[in-house]
Amino acid sequence: MAINVWSGLDYKGTLKVGEYESPETRRTRFQAMVNEIKSLSPDVVAINEANFLPDYAEQLAERLDYSFIHHVGISGLHIWRIGIPWNLKEGDAILARKDLDLRFVGRKQLSGDGFVLNNVSFHTQDATQVLVGKITYNGSDIYIAATHWHASPRDDNRNRKLLLYLRDRWSYTQEEYVTAVARLKEDNRWRINESRLMASYLKEVVPAGAPLILMGDFNAEINWPEVKYLLDAGFYDTFSMVSGERGLTWDPQRNSNIIKFYRTNLNKKFKDIYEHLNAYNEVVGKRIDLILINGEIPRVSVIDSRVCADKLLLGVHPSDHFGVFTVLRLGKSRR
Repeated sequence: MAINVWSGLDYKGTLKVGEYESPETRRTRFQAMVNEIKSLSPDVVAINEANFLPDYAEQLAERLDYSFIHHVGISGLHIWRIGIPWNLKEGDAILARKDLDLRFVGRKQLSGDGFVLNNVSFHTQDATQVLVGKITYNGSDIYIAATHWHASPRDDNRNRKLLLYLRDRWSYTQEEYVTAVARLKEDNRWRINESRLMASYLKEVVPAGAPLILMGDFNAEINWPEVKYLLDAGFYDTFSMVSGERGLTWDPQRNSNIIKFYRTNLNKKFKDIYEHLNAYNEVVGKRIDLILINGEIPRVSVIDSRVCADKLLLGVHPSDHFGVFTVLRLGKSRR
């Protein structure tokens, strides 16, 4: 199972970043997440946006009776638990049933200035990473990777035309438009670089011939260049193998958290045109949370893959994302 569990933060602020929800609502969402995972009973779970670390991962693993590994992804300036923003120490984790002997393999920062370690960090912009562990199943090692990429609109014909429309409709200046186009290009280069760096790192830490499951919030759909790069490198999208549906994991029409906290009036001028473009893209449904497998896992092993955590539990959706749940039938031999 792969799911972005949603920090509930708006990432705006210095001493403290803004929080969308009350502590009580956050606790309810956490319990809903626990209930959903228990109902699916996955052997392995990859989570993104776990905040505050390591507390979130520890508490989730304890409630599920799983083992876990984690790594902080973004936290500003922190030394141990003290720093600014004081309520931000967010990252990724992998959880697994205890009999699978989950072990830490490595972690690679994929983007962002400065450095981010579990107990010390110093950075001033968005940072991303890939976390790698391994489990033992039927006497063989299976590598598990969890990643979370940079979020931005896709640089495609639709968004280029939309920028032109917004410029003319709301009288943004030509300079603002040119700046937005440059930013759109740069943000998409950002994700392409993340994809390439991650693929290279996985080759370093995962032995040749070893099975690998790559999961997370890619902030990109399966047909975007940064994900196609991975498919061309030999990965397969488990959802596409068995489902004829589009399978939205970012669903602005159904997800109560998106509807409540992210919906905004598009019919007005924004602070800048790029923010306006991003708001338009936030109301478009996408499947950006993926479970990929490498060629060492036979494609016929994928017997089920579907969207999960997409129902109201305890009156809430567990996250602003829906998750992906995949079932693999793996025997003692990979052939």
